Amino acid sequence: MKTPRQRRHWRRERFLPYLLLPPALVLLPGMIYPFGLGLYYSFTSYWLQYPNRFRFVWLDNYVDLMGEPLFVRALEFTLGFTLVAVLIQVGLGLAVALFLHGRVPGRSALRALLLLPLMLPPVITALMWKIMMASTNAGILNYMLSFIGVDPVNWFGSTQGAVVSVLIIDTWGNLPFVALILLGGLQALPTEPYEAARVDGAGAVDILRYVTLPLLSPFIVLTVLFRTMDSLRIFDVIYATTQGGPNDATTNLQIMAYQYSFQWYQMGKGMAQAIVLLLLVVVVSYLLMR
Repeated sequence: MKTPRQRRHWRRERFLPYLLLPPALVLLPGMIYPFGLGLYYSFTSYWLQYPNRFRFVWLDNYVDLMGEPLFVRALEFTLGFTLVAVLIQVGLGLAVALFLHGRVPGRSALRALLLLPLMLPPVITALMWKIMMASTNAGILNYMLSFIGVDPVNWFGSTQGAVVSVLIIDTWGNLPFVALILLGGLQALPTEPYEAARVDGAGAVDILRYVTLPLLSPFIVLTVLFRTMDSLRIFDVIYATTQGGPNDATTNLQIMAYQYSFQWYQMGKGMAQAIVLLLLVVVVSYLLMR
């Protein structure tokens, strides 16, 4: 039979989740209303220039988008950029986490330095890199490359250079996030499997392959999920550096939705673009969680 103290503890543990729900429920309408309004506009011919003159076009906006070459290129860039960015960032993040998890001199200081990119807003990070990537020797990157005999790189003026530049900036800004999650996962792993593997004579590579990676897989999946969602809807870095150029080489679905809505004033098509992006993020996230 439970004592009065145990019953009070049981009641507190039982009703605590319900007490934590009201703040989230209060904020829920603030999230549902913009989504519902955007979904509503996606079925209309709403223009920002003529806010009082629009009509329902139902699925015409979505059909027009699917047949537009720019949408196809934006979709290809979105998926390709996400795939490459996630592979690079998770791979480098795992390497950094393994390095900082080992017995390295100044490990605490290195972990503190790892946080620096996370302290800067993405727009500030993008503008900082844009200055460093100036196409002449005025940019510090090209100035440093000149010491080893490399000609100045046109980072943002060519299609390939712009894509690589955005990838570098996004990796620099988000690599610490990936490394910190994986480092926390490494520190939470049990020590018994490692001791058993060493007793069996396993080497460092075998321990990494058959012990560390399988045990770390939930944390790896978590980082892949987070970075995939963020990479699919990346906007600030691209807009602050290339604005989707040159020749739409870095135009993704998010940039395209912005262009339709606020540059070309076709809010109906812009909202349809945003809904397509949302569905893409939901589907990819679901597949990763599966």
